[in-house]
Amino acid sequence: MDGQMIEISVVVTVYNLEKYIGECLDSILGQEGVTFEVICVDDASSDMSYDILMQYAARDVRVKVIRNDKNLGLSSSRNVGFREAKGEYLYNIDGDDMLADDALKRMYQCSVENDLDLLSFSATAFFDCDEARKYGNKDDYVRKEEYSGIKNGRELFAELMEHRDRAVCNFVLYCFRRAYFLEHGLFGVEGLRYVDDSMFAIYMAAERAMCISDRLYLRRYREGSIVTSPMKKRYLESMVVLFVSEMMIWYEMEKKGEVNNRICRQVERYFKMRLKAIKDFYEMFKEDSTEMQYLRAHPVGQFFYNSFIERTPLAEIYFDPEELEKMKTATEIVVYGAGMIAREVVDLLKYYQIANYSIVVTDKKKNPVTFCGREVHEIQEVYKNLEDAYIIIAVSLQYQGEIKRFLSSLGLKHFCVIKKYR
Repeated sequence: MDGQMIEISVVVTVYNLEKYIGECLDSILGQEGVTFEVICVDDASSDMSYDILMQYAARDVRVKVIRNDKNLGLSSSRNVGFREAKGEYLYNIDGDDMLADDALKRMYQCSVENDLDLLSFSATAFFDCDEARKYGNKDDYVRKEEYSGIKNGRELFAELMEHRDRAVCNFVLYCFRRAYFLEHGLFGVEGLRYVDDSMFAIYMAAERAMCISDRLYLRRYREGSIVTSPMKKRYLESMVVLFVSEMMIWYEMEKKGEVNNRICRQVERYFKMRLKAIKDFYEMFKEDSTEMQYLRAHPVGQFFYNSFIERTPLAEIYFDPEELEKMKTATEIVVYGAGMIAREVVDLLKYYQIANYSIVVTDKKKNPVTFCGREVHEIQEVYKNLEDAYIIIAVSLQYQGEIKRFLSSLGLKHFCVIKKYR
């Protein structure tokens, strides 16, 4: 293909698809009326997928094969292919699906004639076996409405959301101009697994976008695909990282003043939907002890998950790491105080499933009889039994110095002060 203009680069993502990849490539290589290259990214398959890809590459110069040294996941594999692409337009297909006849020609002609950054279309679903029918329906990937005319991506996004239509998932239902894709750095989030890349950033950056009703894609439902596989905790952490990434994109859009009230309303609704989905998955997996390694590599996502999904009590920030560790390992804990600050500390103890704590105050007459379901004790009554207890001074700044001196006068040494109130 040396010297020939490439109109569309087709990126095929493959992982253990020996049974399907031949059909997929045949559907692409049989396309007419457009010049294209096929970049196959094998994500370290353990079956014969790579060998099949190399056989196709040996027969057809349009096919190029890249093999990842290790399994990177769908999002990263797409990025590998897109960085290698030379076409005027970019398109990605999953290696177990197929293209309809003349799909590439229709994508390219519509995109060029309308000078589009982004083109969206529909698909027909089909089923690899009768068992797969329980996962979906033939028209799952068909738009509910007709969307005429050219809009910017933000307006098209809002219109799709208003009709509760597919707006941001199913990456394979979009074709986009490579120059625009590169200009805005629209590569997917590296390492994302078990969740489809969002189209949110791509919509927000597009100045000329269209949604046509043509069914250009054939989506296969099969046993063992990402769509039909049992959900995993890695799905949850990918959803969180993607959500935070999209929120940061939205913040930049608002800051530039590039959105109107209609778009704002629909984006807000979109984020509520995404947040609900995350919380639903959290409920599904909250008893799962699998370590969330991917999330740990994304500090903002980790903070969001801990604070707003898992709801780690914010009182954790009041303790230095070594003091937090002492609290977790203490054989007995005393919360000194019975107000708002003490309540936050009790919430933290409950979060860490610490039950061996008691509540003490200076003067019981000035405090409730019980606090957070526990009897309130006066320090003078119990201090002789607290020699080895870890005492958390959970009062405001104006009383902290006085209480520290008082505890020291009683011979008590193991105490810490809530840092926020110094």
